[in-house]
Amino acid sequence: MFLGLLYAVIACAIWGLIYIFPLILPEYDPVMIASARFAVYGMACLLFVPFQIKELKKLTRSDWFFAMRLAFFGSLVYYWSLVTSVQLSGAPIAGMLMCLIPVLVAVVSNLRNKKRGANVPWSRLILPLGLILCGMVVANWTEFYYAVHEQAATPLQFWIGVGCAVLSLLLWTWYPIRNADWLLANKTKGPKVWATAQGLAILPFTLLGFVFVSMWLEPPQVGMLGPQPLKFVPVMLVAGIVCSWVGAAFWNAMSERLPTALAGQLIVFETIFSVIYALMWRQAWPTLSMSIGMVMLLLGVLAALRVFRNVKV
Repeated sequence: MFLGLLYAVIACAIWGLIYIFPLILPEYDPVMIASARFAVYGMACLLFVPFQIKELKKLTRSDWFFAMRLAFFGSLVYYWSLVTSVQLSGAPIAGMLMCLIPVLVAVVSNLRNKKRGANVPWSRLILPLGLILCGMVVANWTEFYYAVHEQAATPLQFWIGVGCAVLSLLLWTWYPIRNADWLLANKTKGPKVWATAQGLAILPFTLLGFVFVSMWLEPPQVGMLGPQPLKFVPVMLVAGIVCSWVGAAFWNAMSERLPTALAGQLIVFETIFSVIYALMWRQAWPTLSMSIGMVMLLLGVLAALRVFRNVKV
């Protein structure tokens, strides 16, 4: 269990960076950022093919189709909606709504596990889920105030951003559950190979999307890489290689070791890291309510670990 927890923390520390990229590249369209990130991810996966060719050949046609669905909706559409939300309503709002993912994943997973007799009694989940939910509200209270009163978007743009954050929330409630289903059913095929397969499956969509959006949105004198290519290229390399392939590989390795209902709650670490990075970007210290909320989140995770300590994957 410790190794699974460590992998989850590393993955979430990496994924927390994705909330900062839209702030670094405010001049870029969300679809362009999302397409570029996963185009880089797919092209990086091409480099792994010679080393994973034997394992990749074991994947069936249905495996590849499922990898495409997961990557398209759980990666490309999810990140496009998240970037839109960050740009329109602010990173704190997006991060706050993403905080609901651990609770939703845990609830849905426990309901699904009941069918195969592997669920945890709801009475034992009340404390950890309650701590996580309350911690999210307390930690993000000042962030919500900051987003509402300091953001520059119009009210309409703000609520469109909130709607996009809700879409991201739903997609990333669906993705880790279905992704874990495949990994648990195909333990011999490996988490790193599955991360590569998803990148390869989505590559044609991301390349076409990036070319189309960049040519459509950017004037000829600007070019396909946008107004600040020297900033755009390195950020997309980090987003595509580190935040996509490396982060997915660690998360997949965790998903093989921990129950899905517990793994879903560990997504809180992504929220914690995203808030830390946002504070570093703003050069600000955490507020008292944020600090209290973070402690509650960690206590909720510790309580969840105790509940799931003896539960088999």
